[in-house]
Amino acid sequence: MKARPDSVRRTRDLLRAAVLRGDFVDGILPCERELVGSYSVSRGIVREVLTLLRNEGLIARTQGVGTHVVAPTAHRRPDDVQGTAALKSGDLRNGRFRLTSFESTVISAPGAASRALEVPTGTPCLRVDYAAGTTNGDVDVAATNYVLFPEAQRLIDTPFVVDWYGYLSSAGVEIGGSDFTVSAVLSDETLASVLRTTEGAPLLLLEQTVRDMSGRIFNYVIAHARPDRLRVVSHSVRGAATFDRTSVPERGERPNRIQ
Repeated sequence: MKARPDSVRRTRDLLRAAVLRGDFVDGILPCERELVGSYSVSRGIVREVLTLLRNEGLIARTQGVGTHVVAPTAHRRPDDVQGTAALKSGDLRNGRFRLTSFESTVISAPGAASRALEVPTGTPCLRVDYAAGTTNGDVDVAATNYVLFPEAQRLIDTPFVVDWYGYLSSAGVEIGGSDFTVSAVLSDETLASVLRTTEGAPLLLLEQTVRDMSGRIFNYVIAHARPDRLRVVSHSVRGAATFDRTSVPERGERPNRIQ
């Protein structure tokens, strides 16, 4: 009996990882019998694990249909998340996300934003608030950007179509680099409403400064993202080690999935 909690935890962790990786074709999980055989655990443990994942909001169980993933997770590489990767046709930024709210206003940069932008408090900037999600109606991220001029003027004259980096690119703004911090916070009532989650749910807090080609900071970002909608994938090698790059999925591609 003492081993049961550990068996539940290990099985939950493995199955959760498979769900978040996008391992299952069309988002349909195997039946309980197959999961029992695949994970070498009892049917009771499988049912407990599926209940835990359902309570997390990752899966849903429908009578007569089976168990399926509620929403796909966006797979992003660090350079993709930070905006330093070149846009590629067919990647996650092209057509697979949709804007759910957008507002832009020219304001005087408030204290914390001005310090992050390394300009005097009160310097004119463009504040852009937006929320965006996948095309199936989910909302993945809510962000507030503070953008200095002259880049701000280019954004004012450019429609926001898909995501932030696509917006900058469409406006002719090049990114030279960025600094990125990720931490965890709990959702408040406002964020829960915007991100369509529950109050008190864990969120990723993303704070970023974006630099131009000369190294000048022109964009400061505070964003909140649902951790069940974002999976950052990183690959690295040590020294002169080599590996088969064909085994690493490109941006926007799923890893090899279970057939």
